Amino acid sequence: MRRMGGADAFMLAMETPRAYMHTFKVAILDPSTDPDGWCFDTFQRSFEERVHLLPYLRWKFAETPFGINHAVWVEDQDFNLDYHIRRVALPGAGDHKALCDFMSDVYAYQLDRSRPLWKSWIVEGLEGGKVASVTMLHHAYVDGVGASYGLEHLYRDTPGHQHEPPPPWEPRDTPSWGRRLWLGIVDWPSGIMKNIPKVVQGLRQKKALEKKYEQQGKPVHPAPGMMQQTPINKVLSYGRTFVCDAMPLADFKSISKGLGVTINDVFLCCAAGAIRRLFLDGDYNPDHNPLIAATPFAGKRPEGMEWLGNFVTVDYCWLHTDIADPMERLHASHKAANEMKVHLNQMVEMNADFSAVMKILPPWAVKALTWWLREKKQGSLSLFGNIALSNVPGPRKPLYWDKYKLDNWFSTGQIIDGTCINMTMWSYCQNVNLCILADKKVLPDGWKLFTYFTQELEALVSLVPKNNTQEKVEA
Repeated sequence: MRRMGGADAFMLAMETPRAYMHTFKVAILDPSTDPDGWCFDTFQRSFEERVHLLPYLRWKFAETPFGINHAVWVEDQDFNLDYHIRRVALPGAGDHKALCDFMSDVYAYQLDRSRPLWKSWIVEGLEGGKVASVTMLHHAYVDGVGASYGLEHLYRDTPGHQHEPPPPWEPRDTPSWGRRLWLGIVDWPSGIMKNIPKVVQGLRQKKALEKKYEQQGKPVHPAPGMMQQTPINKVLSYGRTFVCDAMPLADFKSISKGLGVTINDVFLCCAAGAIRRLFLDGDYNPDHNPLIAATPFAGKRPEGMEWLGNFVTVDYCWLHTDIADPMERLHASHKAANEMKVHLNQMVEMNADFSAVMKILPPWAVKALTWWLREKKQGSLSLFGNIALSNVPGPRKPLYWDKYKLDNWFSTGQIIDGTCINMTMWSYCQNVNLCILADKKVLPDGWKLFTYFTQELEALVSLVPKNNTQEKVEA
């Protein structure tokens, strides 16, 4: 039995029948690197031999009675791999658009809470004989950095790697209701009470810092309470739109080097430009104000927890959809990102950041907050701001599942009431892979937004000096 951390429990408590808190982990496999070709049974046997490498794949959650403490992970005594791995085939030519349509459909279902919170669809019939492993994995298990570690743990950088035989698995008994209640009470002082004084002091320091900024005439740091409701900020419906595709990493590096910015600055600038175009299509004037974007940041992971748990925190930055000129928007994005980094470091040092606050919130408080945001605010306020943006660096070397080459990898987070679009960028080898997850009623056609993003990227590439002389951008 293992008790969840605060951020893990938050991901579980935030879930509703319309707000799904699972992530997508999509591996595109190329079986042509195996002389024997693709074989589903071989893949499944290989998967079974590796389940022990990520123990949480056999864990389900159990509530702490009365919600007095975070839930616990327990081993599923009825674990059945056949339930979690499903085999399907795409109709027709099996192009990438058809795969994204399939993923849009399967994402829009809650995972069964009586079982481990993951499911993999092995999708055959893709173009070029490729196969997709489409995995829905609940965010309560692990954050993006931990998922990247798990990816490199399950795969190897050489083909045909032979894993050690798995040890025999003997699941432990699930603790009774009474024992979970008792342990929840016993753990409460060390798990929650220990952090309350730190967080309260941190929030006081945060308030004092904000007052100091105001006295010095400095601009207020963006926060969810400052967001303006736009056409993309609504209460969620049941349906989802999901699209993903790859772009050359070389384009991002060229802009970064040539214009003196970071790859993340380029991401923010292109995302802002793409949303701006979307607003103009819908007759919404984007010049009124910038948006507020929520961005996760990796925190320090305790030793032995590289593969498990959420150790991210969240901060906010201005997303300059209000600026039409690409170069001016890039400079503003650079400035916004730098200000966010400085602010985040201050919040972490004070114990006033998102992850610190999540440690002390019991599940019932998170559920009450979720209800209030959905029923009372109706999309005008969200913990993730107007839009969720994430940029995760992935493996730089090709990986293999046995002899199957990992041709590409896509990953995305989730959306919640009020934040109906998530744009996640995940690099792999020489690709930058962009995923767009959205509420289907807010964004019926995700490819439109994806195309706008690539057009903004092309506009920045065209601004890079031909001699690649670096232009300095003031922080």
